[in-house]
Amino acid sequence: MSYSSEIAPVPKQLTIVIGLCVVGAMAFGLAISFYNNILFDRQLNEMLAQNDKLRSDIISGYKYLDYLKSDQYKDKYAKQNLNRINPGEKAIQFIADENAITFDDPNQEKDGTQREAIFEETLRGVPVFEQWQWYFFQKEKIEQMKQRL
Repeated sequence: MSYSSEIAPVPKQLTIVIGLCVVGAMAFGLAISFYNNILFDRQLNEMLAQNDKLRSDIISGYKYLDYLKSDQYKDKYAKQNLNRINPGEKAIQFIADENAITFDDPNQEKDGTQREAIFEETLRGVPVFEQWQWYFFQKEKIEQMKQRL
């Protein structure tokens, strides 16, 4: 038996190349299938988390609905919005005093950081929408507020 160093005939080479292509295509299909399974598992986990969140939202909605149906809420609503009180109750009304005493000494000079802190604290009490209106349409109002502080 002698070993010959001849190249395999063309049909044999063609069969090997076609076989390798088929095996490669199968491996590629397997990789795609594995990737799709990973994406499906990820989407399934996201859907489960979303279901849990929706479930908790529904439960809190039912609790809030029960609160809105309760006598406690009806009493609170009547007192706050309709100015009604129960028999035997007394109402206290708080009125803002224009001449309220402040603890800031107007004669004391404030440094820049104190003034800035007071300005920012004052702005926190103003709704953001109104702040933007001042910024775009009434810049002099911002300057007046800074001067007062």
